[in-house]
Amino acid sequence: MGSAKKGLKRRNHTVPRSYLERFAGEHMQVSRFRLEDGACKREPIKRATVIRDFYLMETAAGQWSDTAEDAFGLIENDGIQAIREVADEGRWPLPAEHRAALASWVALQYVRVPAIRQSGDEVADFVLKLSVAVNGKPRIRQILTERLGRPPTAEEVEASWARLTDFDSYKVKQHPNRHLQLISDLGPKAADHFYASAWWICRFQNEALLTADCPVVLVPRAGAEDDGVGLATAQMFLVPLDRRVGLVIQNCPGPDRELRASAEIAQTFNQQLVLNAHRSVFHHPDDQPLEGLHIPGARVSEVSVGGDPSDFLSPDGWRGGQV
Repeated sequence: MGSAKKGLKRRNHTVPRSYLERFAGEHMQVSRFRLEDGACKREPIKRATVIRDFYLMETAAGQWSDTAEDAFGLIENDGIQAIREVADEGRWPLPAEHRAALASWVALQYVRVPAIRQSGDEVADFVLKLSVAVNGKPRIRQILTERLGRPPTAEEVEASWARLTDFDSYKVKQHPNRHLQLISDLGPKAADHFYASAWWICRFQNEALLTADCPVVLVPRAGAEDDGVGLATAQMFLVPLDRRVGLVIQNCPGPDRELRASAEIAQTFNQQLVLNAHRSVFHHPDDQPLEGLHIPGARVSEVSVGGDPSDFLSPDGWRGGQV
């Protein structure tokens, strides 16, 4: 398997290196704060957010390909140029070309992250185990018959049932192509959604923003915090473009505007980023943006599936049907 991946781009940054540069200090290092244990240490951006083979896809011919990384690179290059226009050149509002580039960049950062893949894995895990539980031994017998080319023995069915219903002993993960397909399908739609919304920019002189391994925050509407949040239901989207520049995308059309910067707005940005982070947050080594914030632990899961497959165990099959 390793030889089949020789020569491919295998050190995949789940948050672009060109973006992390905007939060880096001397020697291109950022301070990385780990939510699981509260450890904070400097890390070169060339190593930050790297997951080996994360964006490799399998072709129809069974070969591994890094074409997704090439496609991401084009979006990243155009997006970071738009960020430079905003953050370095002070241009606002953006012309259509740069607005489109930044909208695509924000959309990519929203869908590409490990938290999104984990969400898909958790749903797949629940659905498969629920199917095992409700379809019972009749379905296992059918599958074994197809696999073995003969009717299975009672012992073989019992052994498979015991193994498959030991739900805590295994986790289901989707093929990486499923996440890459989601990026391909959802990314352009999200970009169009962001492009058509009202954009507010906020430039800070003294306050500093941090970023995270999930750098695009979907802020739920007031009173709907426990109902889940998506592109259609979020009140707004927060994106730190730079340690001194924050982008607020309202979830409605309207004129672009500049917000007057304040310590309160910076703290709101940073708190939302920390709450939205998957495993880590990043900031410039000279900044202290975590002071005064509520710091949660790392999230154990990304989705709430609302049940335990063990509660639906039906050895004889639930009502004779299949899921």
